[in-house]
Amino acid sequence: MKWFALIMSLIYVVVGALLLLDETFFAQITRFRAPLGILLVVYGVVRGFMWRRKVAESRKKSG
Repeated sequence: MKWFALIMSLIYVVVGALLLLDETFFAQITRFRAPLGILLVVYGVVRGFMWRRKVAESRKKSG
């Protein structure tokens, strides 16, 4: 389960980057494409940072 958070973080970053860089990816989204892409990338990075901090904290406690 701990790897699920990392995988989801990567998915958020990839989908956000695709929204920002590729016009054919989800072509239905037109008006809020850039804000949504930025939001997804930032959210993915924050989740990744929180995952890393949680893993480091659990390693610290276990040994």
